[in-house]
Amino acid sequence: MPSKLNSEFNYRTQVIGETVWERIKTLQGFLEGRKRAAALEQVSEKKFLAKKSKLEWLRNNNGLEHEILELEGEIIELESVQESQKQAYELNRQEIAILEKVLEELYTEAEPTRIDGYTDEQMFEANASNEFTVWCAREIHSEILAQGHPSPARLKNAMSSPKTWNALKQIGLIPEDAFVLVNDDPRKIEFQLPQLGTKEPCQITSK
Repeated sequence: MPSKLNSEFNYRTQVIGETVWERIKTLQGFLEGRKRAAALEQVSEKKFLAKKSKLEWLRNNNGLEHEILELEGEIIELESVQESQKQAYELNRQEIAILEKVLEELYTEAEPTRIDGYTDEQMFEANASNEFTVWCAREIHSEILAQGHPSPARLKNAMSSPKTWNALKQIGLIPEDAFVLVNDDPRKIEFQLPQLGTKEPCQITSK
């Protein structure tokens, strides 16, 4: 029995994306796939009609028996799944309508934040840092609720982006005095640490 690829609930709450622009990006991909599937309805219908037309021509022009039998078998096979396909295409159209509705709502929310002159793709790029920060925040918050502290892996994720690291400090998910070891210069191995009692870094160089 045919069914939708996803429910409206899943499209609203379970798709990849912590921020509105990232959810738009994900749902656009789903919508493209559903529209491509809808186009296959016409392709399937035309191929079916082509086989029936070819069979009629073979019958009227003394076609080879094995070709006639082969086409008759293919047509019987296609006819056996037509009802199921019809239901699947109808469900696909319903899914397209759901996606378009959800995307319209998300665009209403997102448009006030669009940078002047930016395309959707440029907004996806501009939003990437925000998406990562919110993802890290929710992951770390979940770990704190579940086990009382964030995992080393998630802290390392947060350390990869200074913006994310500082944002998590500001909302209290990471202690304000926590620091990150850095090695920004590929010409030498160097770690920057805060000096004891100050916020100024000192340098430890490995030769």
